[in-house]
Amino acid sequence: MKIKILILIALCSLSDVHSQEIKINHTKIEEDLEEIINNVIQNYVYLEDKNVDINCVKEYYSNEIKYIKTEEETVLFFEYLLNEFYDSHLLLNTNRKSSFRLFAPIYTTLENTKLIVANVWQTQVENLNQNIVGAEILKFNGTDFQEAINDFPTHCNDKNNLETKEWIANRILAGRYNEPRILTLKLVDNKVIEFDLDKVKIKKDNGLLTSKIVNGIGVIRINNSLGNDNLVTEFDKALNHLMNTNGIILDLRNTPNGGDSYEARGIMSRFITEKRPYQQHSFIEKSEGNPDVERNWIEYVIPRGETYIKPVIVLVGRWTGSMGEGLAIGFESIGSAEIVGSEMERLAGEVFNFKFKHQKYGYKLSGAKLYHINGVLREKYVPTNYVKQSKTNKDETLEKGIEIIKNQANKTDSIIKNELELIKVEDQTLRLLLPTVLEKFGRKSEEYEYFWFLIQKQDSISSNKLITILDNHGWLGKSRVGNTANQTIWLTIQHSDLKTQEKYLPLLKESVKNGESEGWHLAFLEDRILMRNKKKQIYGTQAVWDNVLKKNKIYPTENMESVNERRKKLGLETLEDYAKANGYLLLMNE
Repeated sequence: MKIKILILIALCSLSDVHSQEIKINHTKIEEDLEEIINNVIQNYVYLEDKNVDINCVKEYYSNEIKYIKTEEETVLFFEYLLNEFYDSHLLLNTNRKSSFRLFAPIYTTLENTKLIVANVWQTQVENLNQNIVGAEILKFNGTDFQEAINDFPTHCNDKNNLETKEWIANRILAGRYNEPRILTLKLVDNKVIEFDLDKVKIKKDNGLLTSKIVNGIGVIRINNSLGNDNLVTEFDKALNHLMNTNGIILDLRNTPNGGDSYEARGIMSRFITEKRPYQQHSFIEKSEGNPDVERNWIEYVIPRGETYIKPVIVLVGRWTGSMGEGLAIGFESIGSAEIVGSEMERLAGEVFNFKFKHQKYGYKLSGAKLYHINGVLREKYVPTNYVKQSKTNKDETLEKGIEIIKNQANKTDSIIKNELELIKVEDQTLRLLLPTVLEKFGRKSEEYEYFWFLIQKQDSISSNKLITILDNHGWLGKSRVGNTANQTIWLTIQHSDLKTQEKYLPLLKESVKNGESEGWHLAFLEDRILMRNKKKQIYGTQAVWDNVLKKNKIYPTENMESVNERRKKLGLETLEDYAKANGYLLLMNE
């Protein structure tokens, strides 16, 4: 009996200790309330833009302190206070089971007073077989959705304000961690269904990013890792592997947690050749008893590593958040990409961390506004190439991005085709006049030598033009620029210096292998490189002037007994026919 009594006493003692540990100090909460309100007034850069009475906030939450009984209620107290400002960038650095999540895998907007499912997190949802885009949200957990908005635990903002109402509606869809999320939806065909949001399966991505090539276009997808410095190294590896693609699509539609500018600048720096501005910062400096003064500055990104110069498309959506949004407007500001998608997460401004005097956790406030270089607030930015989602079984945003790159490539190819055809005219015009000069002045005349000087000067100009094209676009095949322009590439390289010829020979080999250039182009270039290196040629395409015989003769060629077999494989006539047609001497014993 004594043992039982002792155990009971011990349990009672432990219970007393536990209840003492969780006892709430209302005075400390009151001090922390005063501190957070003062910080909002002094540091929250959007306070004047919000339709919120700060005196109402102070009065209402001061009166609520006496009702707080638990640590969890304390967390919710400050969470609800920040929710008054309907700004997803204002948040506590902690949460509890009854806290609201930050976002849902669907997004609703107000359309003609109705709340409609405007977006589904398509890149991350695995098992959504029914198209709910365009559906009206009638109820949430059996409660009329409008009533659920009215019951949302904020008291000093105007829930009839459209921006406030839409923000609250999406916070309701995010739901509390410990409560279900059952939606009653009226689909576009007027069918009413029950939709369990918690049964939507979200993909778990492996790695900081994923990359692949689709129809010659590189696709790099950031896996919500813009806050991990190692992303820059991984991005470099992926981009280096995709340097020869026809374009890059950078998918930022899975970056809801944001990140920091190190990752953003690290990524953008690979797409510029000179220092460029990518965003503006602005905040108000306050001085007690003195006028507020705005401070504004522009942030730049500096080129780094090998520059990717083909077309770039950045994909964004409702789950592109904070630094993802900054990266999108930054790419457009530096002029390196077109942006495709819908509105982004609209996380306003640059956040700073603050601490409570008594609570162990802190909170975030937006202390500076961020702008596109053109002056548009980051959270107000709408993609240049807007895509309104209409279905879930088709990635309309990705398809739009691919379409734009293809159109840009076609437009670019057309311009390059014309440029290459002009280069051919420049390359051939003087050479066509050469026989006339030779006949009139002779091979050893000053006029003939000067004419060759002009040809070589033009060759250098043409070669430099072509090098720029090749370095930017690769060896352009027949399917892209046509036979004449494709032949011009070979012809100009044929008339370039040895170093240039050796540099681009591998590109020509690859083009011939893919059926995009003629085999005989390769034969002529390989032979000329061998001849310049004082080695025997392979195909017998090159001839040199013999001062004794006073004629051009075929330069020494390897294995003459099998040369015609090699020539035939690359589409050339026999060496005998080639020599006869051009008036070249063919000495079989050389």
